[in-house]
Amino acid sequence: MSEQPALKSESKAPPSADWRQREIRLAFTSALKLGSSLIFTWAIALVPRLYIPRFLGPERFGMLNFADAFTSAAFVLLGLGIDTYVRKEIAVRPEHANDFVAGVVMVRMALTILVYACMAIVLHVTHRGAEVRTLVYIYGIAKFFCVGSGTSAGLLQARGRVNEMSVLSVVTKLTWAAGIFVSIVLRLPLWAFGLAVVLSEGLNSLILFKLAKQHLKFGWHVDIGITLSVIVASLPFFVASLATTVYDKIGTSLLAIIMNDKEVGWYGAASALAGMTLMLVPAVAWVLIPLFARSAAVSEEDFYVVLRRSIEFILAVSIPLSLMMIVGSETWIYILFGNKFGPASSSLRVLATATVVMYLSIIAGNALAVLNLTWRMSLVFVGGMVLNPTLNYVFIRHAATSQIAGSGGAACATATLVTELAIAGFLLAMLGRRVVDRRLVQNATKSIAIAAAVVALDAIVFRRLGTTARLVFDLGLYGLAVLATGALDINGMIGMVRASRRKT
Repeated sequence: MSEQPALKSESKAPPSADWRQREIRLAFTSALKLGSSLIFTWAIALVPRLYIPRFLGPERFGMLNFADAFTSAAFVLLGLGIDTYVRKEIAVRPEHANDFVAGVVMVRMALTILVYACMAIVLHVTHRGAEVRTLVYIYGIAKFFCVGSGTSAGLLQARGRVNEMSVLSVVTKLTWAAGIFVSIVLRLPLWAFGLAVVLSEGLNSLILFKLAKQHLKFGWHVDIGITLSVIVASLPFFVASLATTVYDKIGTSLLAIIMNDKEVGWYGAASALAGMTLMLVPAVAWVLIPLFARSAAVSEEDFYVVLRRSIEFILAVSIPLSLMMIVGSETWIYILFGNKFGPASSSLRVLATATVVMYLSIIAGNALAVLNLTWRMSLVFVGGMVLNPTLNYVFIRHAATSQIAGSGGAACATATLVTELAIAGFLLAMLGRRVVDRRLVQNATKSIAIAAAVVALDAIVFRRLGTTARLVFDLGLYGLAVLATGALDINGMIGMVRASRRKT
């Protein structure tokens, strides 16, 4: 199947002088709203999310983490790649939502029956206990709602209608936190923790669907032909999503099968902490695809300018976040989870490194989707879907013979890092040389070099300092270095924030 980049010719009449600033301002305003909501909901969820492992202990938390990872991998089938298709197409033709939304809902309901049957077979063959099976089936309901929420949110984001969604995310996270609080105080079984997720995701899904219906004015009209055509058009996005989820979650499942629930618990704790550095991922996808689509519709020059500045901004944010996770891994694990989770620190260091590369993969994948280079992009993710389980199996089998606590989680994390490096490299290469300019290369090189130097100095020199003083010194040294070398364009970022506050 041939693919043609969706870029307009350079000979096209130039847009109005303030077009690019207006579009970036709109995207940045949406990012601020969604980012603020994400940070607030993250703060709400922080205490219960970090207390759950300490309360349950490594083994029982490992069971909970397995159920979450297993159902996430199973229910990725329901995504169908629709969410990326929605953000790409609805941004430029919102009336198209009426053609396929109802049909997609019906297809997903049918697929849910198939997914539950397959999960039951796998759980039986792998001899998982009754408590784990119950937990998996409860989490499955939550994942069904979560898939629906993703599509509804995509519809709203494509239209720039994010105000209600930002408030709703806070409300639903409070609902989840309340359910977790009750489960801990009353010392309820594991199923109660899953039920809290179901309640919050169900509330979120139903209200988001109502908001999407209100803003895009689509009806409950099922057109089988158009629905199937949309699903076919979304196949490349589905393949990419399937591959990403599989190599993100397969390690946890293999770890549970090859080693034990305690290793899964340690790795789950490390993943939870590393996930904090990925809190901007939803905002990246929500904001950049519509922005990329509109800039590509204007000119090739505008598209690549927006792409390069997006990469620069993400690196400026993600590198220091990951740095603090790396140099403070033992400290964070001890403070948040206690001595029982000490073996998780090695996994955390590797995962924190991988998160920077993940951001690059996400931006590059979104850009390729807008360029309609979807099948080529999907082949890269298919390669990752083959590479990652293979690496996980080999690394975990080797770790199982070492008898070193936490080695299984470190093996999973290493498989993730190697896979992300390979995928990011291929995706960026597909975008061509214009994905970078001198400014981006210089700033990225400086930031990475400074971060590496801080890690080395921390290990060799600063270890003798107290824990708090060492981390403050590390962060301060990195901040001063990036400002002194010009690796961080702080004035440019302040200008973007100010611009986003002005009326268009």
